[in-house]
Amino acid sequence: MVFLKQNILIIEDELETLELMVEIFESKFSKVFTAVDGYDAIEVFKNNKIDVVLCDVNIPKLNGLETIIKIREVDYSVPIIIITAYSDTETLLKASNCNVQGYILKPMKFEDIQYILKKVYQHQNNEYHNGRISINSSIILDTVNSEFMFEGNSVKLTLKELEFLKLLIKKRGSAVHYSIIERVVWNDNVMSSTSLRTLVKNIRKKISYDIVENVPKVGYKVNI
Repeated sequence: MVFLKQNILIIEDELETLELMVEIFESKFSKVFTAVDGYDAIEVFKNNKIDVVLCDVNIPKLNGLETIIKIREVDYSVPIIIITAYSDTETLLKASNCNVQGYILKPMKFEDIQYILKKVYQHQNNEYHNGRISINSSIILDTVNSEFMFEGNSVKLTLKELEFLKLLIKKRGSAVHYSIIERVVWNDNVMSSTSLRTLVKNIRKKISYDIVENVPKVGYKVNI
């Protein structure tokens, strides 16, 4: 099971363990990002397209659980797996309250790698069932047919419109920075302010209400 179009963030302060994990996961993901403390992790997460997070509980500055809470403020849906040396009930209960998709105990074994990949696959396929992202009972983004469905209506989307809305919906609850939009929607090609405004204007014309909101000097967020 590989995720060659996805990026993973590994948060681990033990450098030997971190190097081993990078070696394991770099063949399974498009890119492996790393962080050695909570503050570093949050910055990396905010400034890059991250699809999966592995986070050790015992990291400096902000501990793993505090870091996950901060990540959840930015992205409500990204799959997060906790790595911990503790198996006590209190730690695991706190972890479950952070909306994580699973946990593994140190030291990691081969079966743990398979467990992580399986959990990530299940989470992503449950959320994006048949390529459809259900925002609420009346709004669905169909990523297979490039359609946005709302209140019984359906509109066709261009590829950029689809990728833009997918990105904003994934980061729902926070603004997505211009640099992230350029990286994800424009595939790291140059994105002019005019082309972005035109994209947003076309989406607003297709959809009857103002789904996309500009956050001055930051980027855009979705209003759903």
